[in-house]
Amino acid sequence: MHLPSLRRGLTSLPLLILAGLAAFSLGGSTANAQNLATSPTLSAAGSSGTSETGTLSAFSYELSTDAAFIGRGSVDLGSKTVGIFKEVTSSASFVLSGQISNPFILRLGIDWDRFAFNTGNRLTPLPASVDALDAVIGGDIQLTSALLIRIEAHPGIYGSFNEVTGRDFNMPVRIGASYFKSDSLIYVAGVSIDVNSDWPVIPAVGLYWKVSDRWVIDGVAPRPQLQYILSDKITLFAGADLQTETFRVDNQFGTSRGIPKLNHAILDFWEIRGGAGLTWAITGKIKLDLEGGVVPYRQFDFNRADFNMSSSSWSPYIRLGLSASF
Repeated sequence: MHLPSLRRGLTSLPLLILAGLAAFSLGGSTANAQNLATSPTLSAAGSSGTSETGTLSAFSYELSTDAAFIGRGSVDLGSKTVGIFKEVTSSASFVLSGQISNPFILRLGIDWDRFAFNTGNRLTPLPASVDALDAVIGGDIQLTSALLIRIEAHPGIYGSFNEVTGRDFNMPVRIGASYFKSDSLIYVAGVSIDVNSDWPVIPAVGLYWKVSDRWVIDGVAPRPQLQYILSDKITLFAGADLQTETFRVDNQFGTSRGIPKLNHAILDFWEIRGGAGLTWAITGKIKLDLEGGVVPYRQFDFNRADFNMSSSSWSPYIRLGLSASF
């Protein structure tokens, strides 16, 4: 295979994995299905479109935060290793939902994601950290008693935050649809749009299926999982996690590493995790996740600068997550 073809194949790998995971992997919880298009209107009620009490709260709140530590791995440029690194990720999100009319729920909030890379060598062509700080502006539209559409824009700053400029601004858009076949079966389809990404449009399909009182299949990106409900408080799960984001590095990033063409370059970052863990329902509204596994693949693609790095070191990771809804 010629090198350009090989490079394109590596770059397209995350897209294929995303579509495959969304369509065929096994999964874990209704909260993950909400990433593509569910809302309190339907997720609390199945196909009927009403809650058990027949009414909906005027406002609801979603809060989530997590952190993960990923062990030592190498980053490679072609067949050459250009650095060794460890990674720490963290995120936080707060979303307020308000029912404006019977078929429409407004969603407003804020998201923060951070990826920190500890290389121990300032010449390694990885940023020390990149952050995404963005607003959540969107809504859920109930088209029928069983069909729900979610549209969200995420305008914000996506970069290293060393010196913020207008070029760090971006506004990814996510559109999803959920069809509630029954109380136990939901079909999901969605698309992510990011004009800065090498892949500006990424589609995904999947399903959420409660097979029995104990087993749940959640084949929905970005966290497809197989779930076993051990008790009212403890749920076991195993599956995958796809982390992906697009950032712009600062205007001295390349020069400081002897690669001037990377100054102010756009970085497409992809990370695939595979692991298992448990969810502890501290209360009916607050849940704690503890998870561990391996990271078999990461990609750092400065596509517009024709500089593509990857890591396939199978690095171990641990993750702790907390979520709450009121």
